[in-house]
Amino acid sequence: MVRVIQPDVPAEYEELWNKIMRWFERNGVPIWCRQWFQNTRRGDRVRKEASPVSVIANAWNALSPVRKIWWDITAHVMWGYARGYRFFTTDWIYREVVGLYVPQIPSFHHQLFGMKMANPGGTNNVYMRRDDKDLVGQLTVKFAYKKAESVSSVVNAFRVTTTGYYFTQGSYDTDVDEFEAPAGNVAWNTIERTFGVANRKYFHYKIVFSIENYNAEVSLDNIVLSDQNGEFYKENFYTKRYRPWVPVLLYRKRDWVFSPTYSPPNFTHLYFE
Repeated sequence: MVRVIQPDVPAEYEELWNKIMRWFERNGVPIWCRQWFQNTRRGDRVRKEASPVSVIANAWNALSPVRKIWWDITAHVMWGYARGYRFFTTDWIYREVVGLYVPQIPSFHHQLFGMKMANPGGTNNVYMRRDDKDLVGQLTVKFAYKKAESVSSVVNAFRVTTTGYYFTQGSYDTDVDEFEAPAGNVAWNTIERTFGVANRKYFHYKIVFSIENYNAEVSLDNIVLSDQNGEFYKENFYTKRYRPWVPVLLYRKRDWVFSPTYSPPNFTHLYFE
């Protein structure tokens, strides 16, 4: 017989209790109490029925060898997992909890979460800007994006402008690189661009993702910024389901600026389909 208990948790332990319950839910493990633990075949069957793990395992076994390789590659490249099954399980459980379609096809361009920029009506200038300092050229920016436009435009579009500031002869100058997305809708794509002069010291660095007077939505993920010494910033917008992604705002030429404000509908942190 399966028994259900209603624990009386002291107020000072509620946060810890909720954290433990979320761990069980996130990992698809049924919650049980050893006091009524059944070491019988029926008990094993009841525990398996209470967990989605067996369903996920059957779905994984039903995948074609090619599809399993996709999951393996995506898990290794995006998450550093040794096996795609772990990534497949994580993705499945999250989608089942929040009511999304399962299973999903793995993407080589984005992970689970990301940032969506939107300019409803195309009447504003929407941008998110990242600042850094004290870098050495050359500078490399890499990011994945998807664009869906509501109204076509040939004048304004989605742009990514990267600027490196350096001193020369008592004043400062800049090296600038600009990427402009092609017209129309764009499926998930990864962009990598390198600019600047090798060994040049940049005292300030800005990268701006902007949608100017353009009625479109742009999803972003896997932003990686590098200089001569390697990666100095990486953002995949990952967060636990019960916690929002909170940006660190600009302070002393470092971190993020959002315009108009970091809030929907202009900026939405979401779980990508």
